[in-house]
Amino acid sequence: MHYHTPLVVSEVATIARAVRQRRAEFGWTLDEAAERLGISRRLLVQLEQSDANPSLTTLLRVAEGFGVGLSDLLSDDTTPAGVVGHHRDAHAFWTSASGSSARLVVSLGDHEVWRWLLSPGDHYLSDPHRAGTVESVTVVRGRLVVAVDGADALVVRSGASALYATDAAHEYRNEGTSVTEFVMHTYEPSRPLHPITTAR
Repeated sequence: MHYHTPLVVSEVATIARAVRQRRAEFGWTLDEAAERLGISRRLLVQLEQSDANPSLTTLLRVAEGFGVGLSDLLSDDTTPAGVVGHHRDAHAFWTSASGSSARLVVSLGDHEVWRWLLSPGDHYLSDPHRAGTVESVTVVRGRLVVAVDGADALVVRSGASALYATDAAHEYRNEGTSVTEFVMHTYEPSRPLHPITTAR
């Protein structure tokens, strides 16, 4: 079974502010935004009122719907020259009952750096990202299988790296008998969106 670790109050408030602001920029009603973001109207209201603790899947879906990266929902409007983060302080956006986790270490604009732990037999299946998205992994220990829909699976061993497009469904698997640890870098280019026009 997979879980997500609750966000802290400041993170929930930041997401709420970002969602409200971007919906206002597009001039979307709650119903229009919910449709574009692929979530229910009720969940959207909860997000905007800081009354939801969204999963990683939901956050990625919302970011995709707005045409931005995950970091745009989790940070304020300032863009620093650089960001430093430590693995021990990184929030786990996804965990499993067997101890697997995905932690967002740092993010800036279209770039994110994640630290992953996959327990033996665990896997994570991701929906397609927007066109132009590229991910790379560097395996620190263990062995990782990366399967992108329509392509041969990549086997990445400790000390090796892999680079691949993720605009199709993709999966990370630990088929070994020991924990797999890897660092992932995601580049997901933002794309401009235009407000929905509806007949009056």
